[in-house]
Amino acid sequence: MMSDNITRFVQTVMVSLLVSGCITVNSYDKSKPDTNIKPSPDHKGLETLYDYQLIESENKKPVSMPQLVKQLKKSDVVFVGELHTHQASHKLQMDLLQVLYRQNPNLVLSMEQFSRDAQPVIDGYLAGKYGEETLFDEADAWKDYKGSYRAVVEFAREHQIPVIAANAPAMFVRCVGKKGAAILKKVPQQKRDWSARELDLKNKKYKAKFMDFIKESGRNHGQTEAEMKKRQLNTYAAQLLRDTTMAESIALARKRYPRSQIIHLNGAFHSDNHLGTVAVLETTHPEISTTVISPIMVEEGLDPKLSGDDYKQGDYLYLVKPLPERYLDKEKENASIRKLIKKRVLEKCEL
Repeated sequence: MMSDNITRFVQTVMVSLLVSGCITVNSYDKSKPDTNIKPSPDHKGLETLYDYQLIESENKKPVSMPQLVKQLKKSDVVFVGELHTHQASHKLQMDLLQVLYRQNPNLVLSMEQFSRDAQPVIDGYLAGKYGEETLFDEADAWKDYKGSYRAVVEFAREHQIPVIAANAPAMFVRCVGKKGAAILKKVPQQKRDWSARELDLKNKKYKAKFMDFIKESGRNHGQTEAEMKKRQLNTYAAQLLRDTTMAESIALARKRYPRSQIIHLNGAFHSDNHLGTVAVLETTHPEISTTVISPIMVEEGLDPKLSGDDYKQGDYLYLVKPLPERYLDKEKENASIRKLIKKRVLEKCEL
């Protein structure tokens, strides 16, 4: 099974290096002890990277899509954690969006993959005012948009489902990562609605999970201990800016569409264990009910070996095949990381 710290963190941000963007790195930990807690034997095989197996975490048993959708009926917000670029994650998102719509057409799609400043462009695209390339030119669509998110956005467009650009702008995240949360006070008045203005840095469980990865990475880039600690805190603040902004965006959507169910798509680290975005939303709006669906990569779909911690990742899990290793040559991997670091260091904070 996958290493909880490394895999889930880098699937969403790897912010210790990137701060302002998301990449996917795969790490498969075969040495982690297995507690031999297994779901019932009627799992389907995972033959391709498009396949997934749904699991209800409470009873540790498979659940069908119709059963899942019925159980989600009373949930105000459904968080679908994804492994960025994993085909099964994006197929599940499309499948779930479609069946949730059939159950309740009053549906809202909220997305990490677009930031708040892009909302007018998203609305214009949904209204037929722009072509798809405008999403890249003016809404900063992710480079894998066409293969990963086009299907859900097109379904939303065709069925008049509102799409919420939920995230904070990349520049805001970058500035917080470089200069700390205090920089948000310097955001020009006309841009302040583009992100959360206040961050609650006191969630010890989430902070500990986040810091564990940074410590495991073992990279201090020649910094002193004090410098490294400051960088880590700024990096955490940058991550929390995304979480808090997305939670606020969801709450605002709930207020604007009070009779609608919201399905929110984000990297798994933002919602695993009901932490991150989910924790912020549940703390600030306890009246909003949430359900978390989290991915787990397994080698064998017919006989998956899951730990107790795996079942805690979400209210429901979906098992998927592992992605290929990005690098087998450590030198090539390190060279890629150095190139990325150099690029990020040169990027400026320009609010």
